[in-house]
Amino acid sequence: MKKCIYSAALVSALMLGACGDTTEENVGGTVEESGTEVSATEDAINEINQVIVDNENVKANLLKITKVTDDIWGNSYEVIFDVQNKRSDSIEVQARSVSADGRMIDETLLSMSQEIAPGKAAYATLTISEFDGYEFPEMNSDFEMTLHIFSWDDYDYSEDHPVKVIF
Repeated sequence: MKKCIYSAALVSALMLGACGDTTEENVGGTVEESGTEVSATEDAINEINQVIVDNENVKANLLKITKVTDDIWGNSYEVIFDVQNKRSDSIEVQARSVSADGRMIDETLLSMSQEIAPGKAAYATLTISEFDGYEFPEMNSDFEMTLHIFSWDDYDYSEDHPVKVIF
């Protein structure tokens, strides 16, 4: 009897999980670097692929900004970075001071913290999720943030790199 109940619960969960449709839409844009704008490519997926920082400690590329629409979980944006750790200790990559269209985005909507081991690379993704009671950004004109990189092993080490994308 218990097996029947567990089986029915599993089948129900799988069926409900398949109900929602998810779509992705790339928002494109250009990256402003040191006072100049760099054009984004206009491919089908409109990847930005712009170097944000490349020094003795870290290399970070902004790959793309994608709008995700999901019938169940709602809208979200994913800002995807490819980060390589050149240090001999682990680093943590986080987003700070995030804004879109000249307005700050409430930190409740933001999620980004990626640990990267020494000599390794990882995709660090900032997710901006839509929640009731909070203003979800449109990203019509610009997107700005600070890429904050630090080490839990070396409290004297931290780097902040500005990111600005013009749509």
